[in-house]
Amino acid sequence: MKNIMVIGSGTMGNGIAHTFAQYGFE
Repeated sequence: MKNIMVIGSGTMGNGIAHTFAQYGFE
């Protein structure tokens, strides 16, 4: 699901993925 956000958010997806990783969603 994280991959969808990365693709949809483009450049900001990297920051979102990092934030999700901190919350343990990775």
